[in-house]
Amino acid sequence: MKQIILSISLFSFLSSVGFCQEEEKSTLRTKDALSQKATDFFAAMSRGDQDFFASFFAENVEVHVNDITVTGKQAYLARLQKITTVIFANMTFEKLHVHTNYFSPEALAFNGKTFGEVRPEPSIWTNAWATNHAVGRTTQKKSSVEMHIDFRWEGEQVVQMLAYYDPTFMNEEIAALEASQQSRGSRNGILQRIRRKHCCLRNR
Repeated sequence: MKQIILSISLFSFLSSVGFCQEEEKSTLRTKDALSQKATDFFAAMSRGDQDFFASFFAENVEVHVNDITVTGKQAYLARLQKITTVIFANMTFEKLHVHTNYFSPEALAFNGKTFGEVRPEPSIWTNAWATNHAVGRTTQKKSSVEMHIDFRWEGEQVVQMLAYYDPTFMNEEIAALEASQQSRGSRNGILQRIRRKHCCLRNR
């Protein structure tokens, strides 16, 4: 009789564990459509494909780059255009790894809450790691920066993006670009003053 009771108790325990595991089951994929779309994002960065960016991000996207927050698609597209056409050239991504997590509503998110409690829609995040290589358009210096980027999806568009990397080289390149623009502005001012003087001399 004791053996029967123990067997029933063990079966009940294993069944409950299996049920909990099934409830919390999340899926990680590397060959799915969203992982491929995220991979395509890095290829679009290399060629500065503004049309791809426009279809990739939702209108209400919120982007966090280290400690900088950019809200809205148009604002972030303007940033991407500057990065890919004004600041950097020859951008490539080495050893790119991309995978997508399809979280169960019962999986823990943060602060003891499940993903189902955090938001009603499915929680789908794509994570990517790569080494970014680029050439500064102003300084012609080469950079090599480790990057980690996360994309949260709603449907087939990204509504939230988190990016982490050392911004030192980008900040230096932006400073060099601004200094170059100021220098050109000063030269243009001098040329305008010279032209005005010549005009005055001809009119005498």
